[in-house]
Amino acid sequence: MKRNKLVNIFKWLLIGILLYVLIEIIIGETVNANTKQNQKGDDNMFPFYWLIIIVGGIIAITLSYVSWRKYRGEKEEKKNLDTE
Repeated sequence: MKRNKLVNIFKWLLIGILLYVLIEIIIGETVNANTKQNQKGDDNMFPFYWLIIIVGGIIAITLSYVSWRKYRGEKEEKKNLDTE
């Protein structure tokens, strides 16, 4: 049981580091895009759109996971009540 918790912590830590690096790359692109002279207004927003997509995706995945866990928990609870 303890080993599973450590593995889960390591997984989430790795995911967090990867997300941090990815967001840092996107923000770095935004800073570099602002320094260019010949860019149009629409091109400056491109990294921002990626940031919105990534954050929105993370939120959607989290909500889906929580809903699935709630569904599974309610199913288990109903099963336990039926067996008693």
